[in-house]
Amino acid sequence: MTTPLGAPVTRSAFLAATAGLVLAACGRQGAESAESAESAAGVPPAAEVSGISTSAPGASAPVPATEPAPGTAASTSAPEAGSKPSVVPAAFVGATTIDGEPFDADSLAGRPTVAWFWAPWCVICRGEAPDVAEIAARYSGQVNFVGVAGRGEAPEMREFVADTDTAGFPHLDDSSGAIWEWYEIAAQPAYAFITDDGRVETYLGALGAEGLEGIIEQLIVA
Repeated sequence: MTTPLGAPVTRSAFLAATAGLVLAACGRQGAESAESAESAAGVPPAAEVSGISTSAPGASAPVPATEPAPGTAASTSAPEAGSKPSVVPAAFVGATTIDGEPFDADSLAGRPTVAWFWAPWCVICRGEAPDVAEIAARYSGQVNFVGVAGRGEAPEMREFVADTDTAGFPHLDDSSGAIWEWYEIAAQPAYAFITDDGRVETYLGALGAEGLEGIIEQLIVA
């Protein structure tokens, strides 16, 4: 059994290392929408946003939530004295993988989680994929990685994973946009960094291997 824990989507300490990076996301249309989403959350942009698209060709984009949603679920049993509560990101409870299988959200408990938001037609996501796969493999057993595929259909999502050799971690089919909306993701690629005790911070844009590793090192000790 799990119960919701409040965890607003925010940006603070362990994303400070990215302040000098220039964000990149697929397309050019919709930069103002993404900046508005940041403003609505009360979050200053970590860097200049360049070329953001909030919609896929022929598809409607998920609408960012206007209120921060609870970000985690916690075990109902009391934690041992001096230990952190064991939490799982509630947004992933009941999710389905791109292969149509139920996703075990409880598998995320006890470790930090990196959620990578991508779309199968996104050129920048495709370019970022090798770095994500490399870092996911490097931190296997220390940090959970989950791909959250949106703005497409399951067959093209599976094709993307096969083409980019990113099958080393699970990918969820979020064609409904529910998880994207939960974390207020307005464009892709993007990330949600979730500490093992349930704090959530988001980043919009490509990070590259070095940028991603820098954040993960801070995430581990956060």
